[in-house]
Amino acid sequence: MFIPDKEFLFLFGWSDFFENQLQSFLSETLKVKPQVLFPARVICEERNLYRVQVSMDQVLWASATGKMQFKAKTRSDYPAVGDWVLIEMPNSALDRALIHHVLERKTLIHRKQIGSGADPQILSTNVDYAFIATSLNADLNYRRIERYLAVVREAKVFPVILLTKTDICLGDLDQVVKEVQKEFPDIPVQALSKNSFEKEEFLRAYFRKGTTSVFLGSSGVGKSTLVNFLIGQDVIKTQDIRESDEKGRHTTTSRNLYISRYGGTIIDTPGMRELQLSDHAEGVRSQFSDIDDLIQNCRFRNCQHQTEPGCAVKDALEEGFLSEEKWGCFQKLQAEIRHGMRKQDRALAAQDRKVWKKLIIQARTDGRRKRGFKN
Repeated sequence: MFIPDKEFLFLFGWSDFFENQLQSFLSETLKVKPQVLFPARVICEERNLYRVQVSMDQVLWASATGKMQFKAKTRSDYPAVGDWVLIEMPNSALDRALIHHVLERKTLIHRKQIGSGADPQILSTNVDYAFIATSLNADLNYRRIERYLAVVREAKVFPVILLTKTDICLGDLDQVVKEVQKEFPDIPVQALSKNSFEKEEFLRAYFRKGTTSVFLGSSGVGKSTLVNFLIGQDVIKTQDIRESDEKGRHTTTSRNLYISRYGGTIIDTPGMRELQLSDHAEGVRSQFSDIDDLIQNCRFRNCQHQTEPGCAVKDALEEGFLSEEKWGCFQKLQAEIRHGMRKQDRALAAQDRKVWKKLIIQARTDGRRKRGFKN
């Protein structure tokens, strides 16, 4: 009989959170013998097939059972990279393992699915640290970092800003790092280049045994180069950025989980051209807590922050405590979230249509008055 390796379970992030679920599932809902199902971690997904790690030296191909597929309502109900699942071992080397159940996720990082659909796209699950990677070239963008931070904070994952390619930094490196830290005072900021990987002690601290980290960022920021170093071999193809616009090119094409040289596991994700938000309201409030505090101090609860008296946001903008750029980013993210919520909530969509209709009528009326027409 196959017996899960305790060392494997610890190194790959198994904890009491999952152990309690396992025992509950086996005792309450399982109708077959308990020893038939075993815990495994999803390390790769390829077209509805999954590679699952079941021990330190055993990886299997697996598929979801028909029952699981029948019950799934959205893509998020299927296994994802980082998930702990309960599998039935194959009868032979030619067979696939069967995934019967996905254990509840400790954390889940997701974005809005690209396109018109409302379903979320899972980026990673059950991670402890999220490294938001951005290279120190002309593509350094605070507003993009804020977007990533909102997504990570929504998942209740510990974020780290990773400034890569310090060897091509435009300007004084120490000053750039200080400016980034000033912009994001409550987030750890780390800077490194491919020539300094082995010297960086913070890597050893974050990627210790029993932890899982994920790398997020645009294409070409150096995620794959760092992951290759951390896993000790050039598994992932890398490419230089384009000289024309300093944008990256896709090299990683799927999400994969690896074990690092320091013992912790790593999830590498494809570079993202866009990161759209959906149900990330709490993450945006957390990332823009200073703006949220200002809104709470407005005189009117339904303040639109335009012409209303006693508007704390408007005062902060006029006095320079809040930049127009940051306020604009906050408004844009809020609008994205509202748009995503309307797709899932018909009542909210109807409510917003009534508001827009009133605003359009009011704008037309004001326009007629300015032109001298009578109602």
